[in-house]
Amino acid sequence: MTDATEVFTFEQIENTLVVVPNGDLFQHRFEDIRDGYNHIFGRLSEDGIDNLLVDFEHAKHFGSAFIGMLVKLSQKARRAGGETMLCNLKPAMHEVLKSLMVLENVKTDFFMVPYPDRATALNSLKNK
Repeated sequence: MTDATEVFTFEQIENTLVVVPNGDLFQHRFEDIRDGYNHIFGRLSEDGIDNLLVDFEHAKHFGSAFIGMLVKLSQKARRAGGETMLCNLKPAMHEVLKSLMVLENVKTDFFMVPYPDRATALNSLKNK
């Protein structure tokens, strides 16, 4: 089993768990990404963590399996009253998520809000 920190970097900023994929997710085994997902899911269950921010600063691509994981993580955050935000999405990533109707689609329980950068995403929480 690979340590989750080999696939993702984690940081907690106030009540938000920030997750940064360490490079393109295609370069990691599915099992390692799944272990990282399980770690994130567990962290979202901890007291004091309501929101999830995934920062794609170091990634250019992700696969369909990771999109499915993002949906489940977003549902978990929403059930706890939190939000799921994405930042530093590359144009192709944004288009894929938009075409799957997971970005800003308030008719679902898993919608995610894209932001250009981490500071803007975190700032949006302060204005709510």
